[in-house]
Amino acid sequence: MVISETFLFALVLLSALAHAVWNAVVKHSEEGFLQLAMIRSVGLLVGAALATQLPLPGKAALGFLLGGAFFQYLYFFLLSRSYKALDYGTAYPIARGVTPLMVATAALLFLDESLQPLQLTGILLVTCGIFALVMKELKVGRRGILYSVGTGIAITGYTTIGAAGVRSVANPLSYVAWLEILSGGGIILAVFVTRPLKGFAFARANFLRSSLSGMLATGGFGIALWATSMMPVAAVAATREVSILFASIISVVLLNERFSRQRVVAALIIFCGIGTLAFA
Repeated sequence: MVISETFLFALVLLSALAHAVWNAVVKHSEEGFLQLAMIRSVGLLVGAALATQLPLPGKAALGFLLGGAFFQYLYFFLLSRSYKALDYGTAYPIARGVTPLMVATAALLFLDESLQPLQLTGILLVTCGIFALVMKELKVGRRGILYSVGTGIAITGYTTIGAAGVRSVANPLSYVAWLEILSGGGIILAVFVTRPLKGFAFARANFLRSSLSGMLATGGFGIALWATSMMPVAAVAATREVSILFASIISVVLLNERFSRQRVVAALIIFCGIGTLAFA
């Protein structure tokens, strides 16, 4: 079946919206790490269900699966820390905004995907937007900025490795399924080892919200990873970062975070850069 790039682009935009929403849920939660564990438990169940219906990814994908799971564990840890240190409307754009630059560079080095002039222009715009956002927060949130940039590095790791992984298997969904099993199983095991009683109590009190957020997270990530099997990984990563615009709206309208003209301008610069990358 031939799938048009326009349709793929629309699906990745939907995954961007889903990503912004479930991240807002994590930020709004009093227990961000436990909320993440609940969300990933949905991914674990979905992955297990898919795995029973699909062939094994094969030995060639094993290294990619382990590497992708490692970077996802790092992502979960740094994401929860960055949301403790900074507003959602600041942490999210920094973490997601640095990703296109890093993914484009990683794709050039490891996936043989070259950069075009428009992509370089987009990277410059994203960098300027991030600089404007970071300068605003330097006096109050240096540690949060480091956590957010680290989150972006982790995103780059699992995105690049995931793109290589789905291209190494006959059925990309089998790779997605097993990555969900590994990443979800790891974070749930961490909760069982460190905070089992509180984890069970949190799960009972937040079952519906966590289940819905988990479906958004799993569906959005699966779409993005699947899209990298048919589109350049830098284009997918850049398109998905439209979530920065969604996050900016959510932070002001739903989370009642402070409205800042500089924050809005920075987010728009990042968005323009991402748009340039997406259409390059």
